[in-house]
Amino acid sequence: MAALSLYAREGLHGVSLRTISAASGSRNSAAMHYHFDNKAGLIRALLKTIYAQLGELATQQQTVRKVRESGDLREALRLTLMPLASLSRDMEWGPDALVFLARLLAEADEEMAAINNEFSGGFYLEADTQLARLLPELNPQTRQLRLIFMTVNVFHGFADVGALAHTPFGDLSTIDDEVLINLLVDYLYNGLTGPSHSA
Repeated sequence: MAALSLYAREGLHGVSLRTISAASGSRNSAAMHYHFDNKAGLIRALLKTIYAQLGELATQQQTVRKVRESGDLREALRLTLMPLASLSRDMEWGPDALVFLARLLAEADEEMAAINNEFSGGFYLEADTQLARLLPELNPQTRQLRLIFMTVNVFHGFADVGALAHTPFGDLSTIDDEVLINLLVDYLYNGLTGPSHSA
């Protein structure tokens, strides 16, 4: 949890294992190396924890079954967002987890991307299968690129929701959570179904 909080605040490259160890209350500066070997091992442990919780929430909400049965893209998008919304709202460490995931998605580092793909690959394959069913007119490359864009925007949207209090339009943070989810579903739906002007 100390690592998750620090990575969320400072970024993946702004925090040493020694700093995390100290923040966790350990007096042994080598504790992180002992438990996780290195930064990659710690990132894997964090992702395992986060994705296990998301999986549990998705199971409780029967998200995968409901999405597979749905013939409506808007409903499928809304169902897919629910575990993320629950993580953010119901888990003390949920907001930090979403910021951490957003930072990880923004990483161009090949090793970090590969580690993230170990844990998120199943989601992408399932989501692509369902989008192919719901949007058969999209060619695979367009569909997959839109899915990647959508995922990045979703994680950054959840991670940066606090920034709504300080927009150029004033404080937009007073909007009800349900309205925000509906607006996000609209945004994703239109992004996925919009015409393609690529060559």
